[in-house]
Amino acid sequence: MKDSGLVRIKLVICHLDYIFQEQISWSSLSSKTFSARLSSNHGLFDASGSFAAVPENSRMIMLGFLNSNVVNYLLGLINPTLNFQKGNVDSLPLVTVNKSIKQNINSLVTQNINLSSNDWNVYENSWDFKVQPLLLHIADDKQTEVGGRLENAFAIWKTEAQDRFDQLKANEEELNRIFIDLYGLNDELTPEVEDKEVSVRRADEERDIKSLLSYFIGLVFGRYSLDTPGLAYAGGEWNTDKYQKFVPNKDNLLLLNDDRYFDDDRDIMNRFRTFLAVTFGEEHVQENMDYIAYVIGKKADNSEQAIRKYFVDDFFKDHKKGYQKRPIYWEFNSGKQNGLKALMYLHRYDEGELAMMRTDYMYPLQSRYEERIEKLQQWVQDESVTKTKKQLEKKLKHVTQQLKELKQYDPIVRHVADQRINLDLDDGVLVNYEKLQDGNKILSKI
Repeated sequence: MKDSGLVRIKLVICHLDYIFQEQISWSSLSSKTFSARLSSNHGLFDASGSFAAVPENSRMIMLGFLNSNVVNYLLGLINPTLNFQKGNVDSLPLVTVNKSIKQNINSLVTQNINLSSNDWNVYENSWDFKVQPLLLHIADDKQTEVGGRLENAFAIWKTEAQDRFDQLKANEEELNRIFIDLYGLNDELTPEVEDKEVSVRRADEERDIKSLLSYFIGLVFGRYSLDTPGLAYAGGEWNTDKYQKFVPNKDNLLLLNDDRYFDDDRDIMNRFRTFLAVTFGEEHVQENMDYIAYVIGKKADNSEQAIRKYFVDDFFKDHKKGYQKRPIYWEFNSGKQNGLKALMYLHRYDEGELAMMRTDYMYPLQSRYEERIEKLQQWVQDESVTKTKKQLEKKLKHVTQQLKELKQYDPIVRHVADQRINLDLDDGVLVNYEKLQDGNKILSKI
């Protein structure tokens, strides 16, 4: 190693005085290489999630060092496993550096933290989430470039995400170069970073469009607002002043019908068309629907049916995966025929939710099914073309099964509704999910 001097910064590995403070942390067991992160003041540490209390004036240089390939090289010599013990990290030597090099490292590490934070904060499960990234430029200096087209908005976002990716990669390679030189390891290591090792994400068309659909659901329930950055409602007092451009549903319920049965806020596609009109303009609604349908890839007769099919078949699966099986939107589910599927927002639930669902949604839907069956029966009777007749008969059978399933579901919901079950958010999603069902199966499985 170069004669720049070696020091040990004593890491305070476990001490209650350091909880809920900004510190460096890492996972003790990793499936890949060692990496460290700057943890906010929200966190605790334990045996598998270790924290190190580093003096503030050395924190950035230590973080840069720990994320360099030099550390992975040294840890491979000290402990050639993927189980990074506290003592292994504590024993790492840190070279002393002059003021100029330290400033350069501090600048690069600070920039990397900001790049990583900006990447993480465009996703809903970040505490600092503000707005869905495809809506970032619908009303700013890039509005003309967007031109009311969602496809253009994605193209802008794709470029921004790629620029962030490229900058982070370049910074990480520069940090590797600095530490390789400081430790005299030029014959053993190179500074290059593989794309798969870069922690920020590139744009992904399908993932990001589905993220927009999820954000739309949040708008319908008032969790988010087009007028208020970040969370608009997550319990507590409801403030209607937060919602001007797009007003949430009055009821805490949104039907996921596989066909259009209502022409009001109960129908998800009515709401979605309104959302697209508000955000990208009425004149571009169909064009943007066509683009979304193409991206999500659901086979259907038209774009509206394709998007509807995604909400019915796949939205809740994606939602519970994104929230690690702790969904905030819950899906009522009558069974395989989708006689009734509907979403509600956990934080808006009250004891009268199920009674309201029965009277204002299930009974009207039953009437719509009966009306549709009557029309289909007449169409089948009048149709002379064999192929068309079979299609109508298939549709008739499906709606008849949906009606039967809905009627079988109703007494189960009524039983639970009569309990007027109170949920306590402090108990967590899993406890409340089972509590609401009261031993029945009225919700989709998580």
